Amino acid sequence: MTLELRENCRYHLLVPTSMGIRLTPADGQPFHCSSSLVMHASSAETNVASVSSYLGLSVKVLTTFVKGSPIARFIKDSLASRHMDYEGKEVEQGGPWGYRH
Repeated sequence: MTLELRENCRYHLLVPTSMGIRLTPADGQPFHCSSSLVMHASSAETNVASVSSYLGLSVKVLTTFVKGSPIARFIKDSLASRHMDYEGKEVEQGGPWGYRH
């Protein structure tokens, strides 16, 4: 069976998601033993969408960002580096217990 994609669409895939970050210890160490962590921008949906973008399909991620957040900047840069466009409302942090990624 062959999947036929529409010819007149800007994006092949729109991905609504809630983005976050994942901290992973270096060299496969247990978290409690590691002094070095690697930060990844991640969501289950964008992990799958990355495959489509690497196969040459146009992908757009729909999410929300915390206004002025360095984590939001990191997430945007990560999505762009994976060849995905993004769009999202910018919300105020709202205090120490406000919105977070």
